[in-house]
Amino acid sequence: MKIVLIEDQTMFRDLLKKICTDFFGLTVAGEAENAAEGLALCRKHRPEMVLLDLNLPDRDGVSIADELVTIAPGVRILALSSECNDYTLYRVLGSGIHGYVDKNRQSLEMLKQAIDEVIHGRVFFAEVVQQVRQRLRTEPRAFPKMLTAREQQLLGLLGSGLTDTEVARELRLSRYTVQLHRRTIMGKLDVHRTPDLIRYAVTKGFARLSSFRERSKGSP
Repeated sequence: MKIVLIEDQTMFRDLLKKICTDFFGLTVAGEAENAAEGLALCRKHRPEMVLLDLNLPDRDGVSIADELVTIAPGVRILALSSECNDYTLYRVLGSGIHGYVDKNRQSLEMLKQAIDEVIHGRVFFAEVVQQVRQRLRTEPRAFPKMLTAREQQLLGLLGSGLTDTEVARELRLSRYTVQLHRRTIMGKLDVHRTPDLIRYAVTKGFARLSSFRERSKGSP
């Protein structure tokens, strides 16, 4: 089985390579530290499995899962991340990803078990994924029940601190349309101030606090 590693942390990537080769006897066909390099390697090698970090410097890892499946039909994808927020895990469950390992709370033995499960055609999701799945199913005001996919996308941009004009430019919409969406989203979430909207977006994982802080530093 050929494997491609897409992980931006060199030390962790080396650990993954050692586990795959020494413990499982697998062939690591390529290693990448960002999404662009990872996709290029997958086009070249057509791997049977990809170990995919979800927090990549150039793109969100979940967003490339569908591309990986198109590039290498039948590929098995094991996601590795320290991002355990509701929105990230909701997207993981709705993607072509076959497993998820929590970097913060799972042991090396659990990582080996996850790789073994995914290699053999099964799925492996950390306990936190099951908890989020259950919460999103049972909570009446869970965001998938209140917000459309488009509104979730807009919430991510608004929560990153973009202005209505910047969001409009990003999505090729009119500023007026973005303003309507903003009001609709805030009404559905029962928030009444932009800081509260940003707080909700960051807490649920639609936006990163670091992105908002960087934008704030760059503001005049």
